[in-house]
Amino acid sequence: MRKLILLLATFPFLLATQCDPDDSPCGRFIEIHKDDLITIENRQAEYSLNDVLWLTASVDRNQETSDSNIDLFELDHKLYYDVVLKKESAYIEYNYLNLSTRTTVIAQGESERNFFILIRDGNSFKNRIGIRLLESGNYTLTINNIRSYKSYNGNCNFTTFSILTDFNEMDSNSFSFVVN
Repeated sequence: MRKLILLLATFPFLLATQCDPDDSPCGRFIEIHKDDLITIENRQAEYSLNDVLWLTASVDRNQETSDSNIDLFELDHKLYYDVVLKKESAYIEYNYLNLSTRTTVIAQGESERNFFILIRDGNSFKNRIGIRLLESGNYTLTINNIRSYKSYNGNCNFTTFSILTDFNEMDSNSFSFVVN
C-alpha cells in the first residue's frame, strides 16, 4: 500500500518532467523604434465636461530596421495600439477606465474597447478616434506601442512586430489632464 501511495504521490512530478524540450518561441518578432506616431490633436492641460480628446495615428507601410526594409502591408491588414485611461480617485490612486462605443467617437479606423485600430489608407495605416470626456476629474492617458493586429495563427510561419512610440511633440507616452 505504501508503494502505491508513493507512486501516486510522485506521478504528477513524473509527468511534469516529460514536457516537450522544444518550448522555444516560434515565428519572427520585429521591434522598431519610431517617435511621434500618435498625436493628441487638441492637447491642453484642461478640458470642459463633454469635450472630445482626439487621437490620430499614422504609420507608413514601409519601415526600416537595422538589417532590412519591411512592407507592413505584406505582414498585416490592420495595426493597433492600446490606450490606458486612468482617472484619479479619492479611494484608490487611479481607476482604470474601459472605453466603449458610448465613450468614443470614431472618425477613421476602428475601436475594440481600449484598442484603437489603424486601417489602410493610401500607403499608410491611419486612424482618428476621440475619447468623450464625460466625468470631471484628473486623468492620465498612456500609450505604449503600435503592433500587429492579427493574432497567432497556430504555426510558426508568421511575423509579428511592435513599433515603440510616443505622443507627437511630447517625448512621452503619457499625458495628464484635468476635466472640469
